[in-house]
Amino acid sequence: LPALREGLLEVQDEGSQLLALALGARPGEAVLDRCAGAGGKALALAAEVGPRGRVHACDADAGRLARLAVRAGRAGAGDIVAVHGAAPPPGLIVDRALVDVPCSELGPLRRGPDLRWRLDPAAFGPLPALQGALLAEAAACVRPGGRLVYATCTFRAAENEAVALAFEAAHPGWRRTAPAAPPPLVGPDGFLRTWPHRHGTDGFFAAAWDRL
Repeated sequence: LPALREGLLEVQDEGSQLLALALGARPGEAVLDRCAGAGGKALALAAEVGPRGRVHACDADAGRLARLAVRAGRAGAGDIVAVHGAAPPPGLIVDRALVDVPCSELGPLRRGPDLRWRLDPAAFGPLPALQGALLAEAAACVRPGGRLVYATCTFRAAENEAVALAFEAAHPGWRRTAPAAPPPLVGPDGFLRTWPHRHGTDGFFAAAWDRL
């Protein structure tokens, strides 16, 4: 569509965009998108922080980051989104960080049911250790008083609640807070969850903390 080519719109799952909004980014802030991929959430964050803000995007997949750079330019956010590479630059300090980690990807099965036959459950075991390491790395970039959001597109407790609770146990300088999201999506435990059969979105999980 001409509107897409002109950068007037991007097609995204609503649940995915809720993760970006859960960060609560404000105009003029610097934010880190630690596992940015091709940039759907980075573009949403760029819209939140505006021209005086900065979105620092990192991902281990250079090809996906290249697509992010193209999309950011097309959307008019090329001066807002800084594409760094596989990891944040040394000494980076931001107001907020989103860590949408690699996961078992069970949440989007409604839109790609063929994934069921391509997933290998044996590969799920190492994921929590990787997820915890990425979360801790991003946490080190957040200034005191800043916010950190951990997110996945799966419903496995081992990758969701277990990783979040392990982070809290190892990092007492953080206080859990409710993600910035519609109240029905946030449970009594303060975690955000979206479900295909309840909300008409892909399945996502998110936890948020403020640095003391």
